[in-house]
Amino acid sequence: MEKTKNFKTEYQAFLQQYPYRTIEVDGTRIRYQYGEKEGAPVLLFFHGLEMQETWMPYALHFGQNYRFLIYEYPLHITNVDEQMAFTFALLKALAIRQVILIGCSDGGVHAQIFAKNYPEVVTKMILITTLTLDSDYLRHIKKAWFVTPLLLLFLKLIPAKTEMNLLLKKCQGFLTCESPEGQAYGRTFYETVTSDLCYKQRYIHSVKCVSLLKDYPVFDPTDFAYLRGKIQVLIPENDIFTKEDQARLSALFEKLDAEILRAPGGHMGFVVQAEDYMEKIEKFLARQ
Repeated sequence: MEKTKNFKTEYQAFLQQYPYRTIEVDGTRIRYQYGEKEGAPVLLFFHGLEMQETWMPYALHFGQNYRFLIYEYPLHITNVDEQMAFTFALLKALAIRQVILIGCSDGGVHAQIFAKNYPEVVTKMILITTLTLDSDYLRHIKKAWFVTPLLLLFLKLIPAKTEMNLLLKKCQGFLTCESPEGQAYGRTFYETVTSDLCYKQRYIHSVKCVSLLKDYPVFDPTDFAYLRGKIQVLIPENDIFTKEDQARLSALFEKLDAEILRAPGGHMGFVVQAEDYMEKIEKFLARQ
């Protein structure tokens, strides 16, 4: 009988192979993982909900032919342009001159902003289960901005264990469209992330950062003209984002000859069905 997959077991082995390092950049100390094939192109991962653990299978798979950089966002920076400036400074500190961006969820928006702000270092961009700034999702956040301080206060006041249990319950809704095996594996993913009670601070930071995206100006195709033909967009069949927002994302990058593909599952499909997503990404990178 095939052994049931367990994200926690896999991630513990990953940390043994690629333990966190620390580095100080502009007076801020953060943790990061940087490794694999020496001298190869660098994959820079931007993660949603500050769950950098999502990239474990991608780092293992693409580490055969690439280097990868996964890092924890500095918690005192919430302005997105300042976040991206910190990322650029981190690349300089690690002597990384060029990167291939891979971003998921709100991390996909971060990837787009980084690509707009620092074209000199970006060679390709891959966007997974995300949207762009011209979206009903962010317009809804803008309309509801007045409740954000109350939400943040609530998140700060409740015990970390209670908050993580609530988050775990909410996130399991992202798995309803997956197979029973996928749902079980996805639950072990969320259990792994939320078992670290320090994640509470990361989650609160994520809420702050996403709420501030509401005021960022929408993109124009000319912002990414230098990446024509070098962009891939993977859209899940059953994402949490609406079909209209998916269409707006596609429309932005269709004008730049992007490869836009449907992918299986929902918002967490790229974790529980990572093999399918990695196959699409690998083919895209091989053609470049």
